[in-house]
Amino acid sequence: MKNILRHSLTDLLRKPFEPVLTTARHYRGSKLKADLLAGITVAAVEMPQAMAYAYIAQVPPQYGLYTSIVQGILGAIFSSNNHLASGPTNTQSLLVAATAARLMGHGDGATYLQIVIALTLLKGLIQLAFAAARLGNLVRYVSESVIIGFTAGAGILIAVGQVRGFLGMPNTEHVLSPGLMDVIAQTLYHLDQIDSRAVLLGVTALAVLLASTWIWRLFPGPLVALATSAAVVYFAGWTGDGVRVIGALPSPGDELLHPTLPLLSIAQIEALAPGALALALLGMIETVAIGKSIASRRGERINANQEFFTQGLANTVGSFFGNIPGSGSFTRSALNAAAGGQTRLTGVINSLTVLVVFIFFRDAARYIPQAGLAAILFVVAYGLVDWRAMARIARTSRTDAVVCLTSLASALLLPLQYAIYVGVLLNIGLYVRRASELHIAEMVRTGTGPFVERPIADRRGGQKVIFLQVEGDLFFGVADELEDQLQHLSQQGVRVIILRMKRTHWIDTTVLRVLERFAQRMQDIGGQVILCGVKPELMQVIASFGLDQTLGRQNIFETGFGIFTSAKRALQRARELVGESLDLDDVDFSDDESEGWGFQI
Repeated sequence: MKNILRHSLTDLLRKPFEPVLTTARHYRGSKLKADLLAGITVAAVEMPQAMAYAYIAQVPPQYGLYTSIVQGILGAIFSSNNHLASGPTNTQSLLVAATAARLMGHGDGATYLQIVIALTLLKGLIQLAFAAARLGNLVRYVSESVIIGFTAGAGILIAVGQVRGFLGMPNTEHVLSPGLMDVIAQTLYHLDQIDSRAVLLGVTALAVLLASTWIWRLFPGPLVALATSAAVVYFAGWTGDGVRVIGALPSPGDELLHPTLPLLSIAQIEALAPGALALALLGMIETVAIGKSIASRRGERINANQEFFTQGLANTVGSFFGNIPGSGSFTRSALNAAAGGQTRLTGVINSLTVLVVFIFFRDAARYIPQAGLAAILFVVAYGLVDWRAMARIARTSRTDAVVCLTSLASALLLPLQYAIYVGVLLNIGLYVRRASELHIAEMVRTGTGPFVERPIADRRGGQKVIFLQVEGDLFFGVADELEDQLQHLSQQGVRVIILRMKRTHWIDTTVLRVLERFAQRMQDIGGQVILCGVKPELMQVIASFGLDQTLGRQNIFETGFGIFTSAKRALQRARELVGESLDLDDVDFSDDESEGWGFQI
């Protein structure tokens, strides 16, 4: 027992470090140059993005940089993917703003910031709890339609929300909630306050961004765009002249060298929990999707539970250093791979580069116009709306199209922290509906030919024995339909019903109770129920429930090593029960048992 506990504790402490230990064992100096170049390249894009995403979250820009530094390093060390870049992201920041703005009421900026950092802590703790429970694989049950729809809605919200900053309008109350219409109304109300200088700066930054896409895919367009617009502000002398700028950033030492514990009351935890859970789920869905996309291109795999742990650790630790909630970034992860990054050291170099630039060039932020950040966010928002994917979904599946459009509409019209739940719950509901479809068919022989599958509704009746094929998971969702089907057959004079369960993956107690009641009714009228093709794991469930006692062990035939062994024995038993003999050589079985077959007399 002591050895088992010791090994379990060793695994618990060792597994999170396996990715970085593996990298360290196989690292070669020849990879360092590539990692350095890739890390610096990604940092050139991350710095303006981090400030822009902090702008979306309605916090000072330095908190986006703090997040890039702390979560970027932790994410690089512990992620199961060498190229996954962690830090602030667009959708996380938008969800943060929507959640914190609703809870703050009319509090001051310090209160708002405390709420945001508290969300980071709660999100991290939730993700760590999910990792401990090994729930990483649950993200596979959230369809791509939900993500595409929600992300498109977030992109539209981001774009509309930045119109006022692009036009130089003054800031007002948070308007990300309850939805899109409030944002549009606030923008239209302040149209008389447009600043032509801000528009010029925004257009300049946007032009640089668009031009950079034609130059080189690794060109740091966002950084050059901000530098260009800041240069215009500096040489035009617009500082302190009404043009809205970021302003000089404080020394990073104030936050990064003096970690503080976010203190939460029970009431605050209850209020923040729904938003923190939404952040945790959305962050993990995004991170795993991004990781899989990057890994598949390089023939690699990711570990979803490891990513849960990594993101949970990064957010939990980051909350002590003034971080906002973050997750994996597709833009920076893809750029990391495209820039030639070889190992996870690229992410560490990226974060350290951000820290160095932050320390030595923070005063230059006094010239960066908010209109320039808005221009960057316009481009980011455009990339979030995948029109081609939505059109493909609409052409392919009406159900998936409904899920996608519902997720999109929810993001635009509902409080954003609840919108993600709408798509997920709709997805689960549709999955349950599909899983609740009963797959059962009668197999009949056509003349002297092979058996063919026929819907039960098409049967003519009058047979003493009927052979049925049951497929899929037999759970409470199919119980009522199964009972109705069997009851209808028992009223047509059938004396023996054979249920072939070779393709049945699982059966729950609700369905077992249905079979028990039906078997008892059949016995009351002189009939029998026979099961064949019963796999060992199903047999164990049947025996535990006691159904074998109701049916009689002589009426249950487990799968055997021979082809069609249990089915032949079930057929022979059925003929014995109706008082007839059966020459099995006359029965034409299918060449492939997986195709399904049956028997009818």
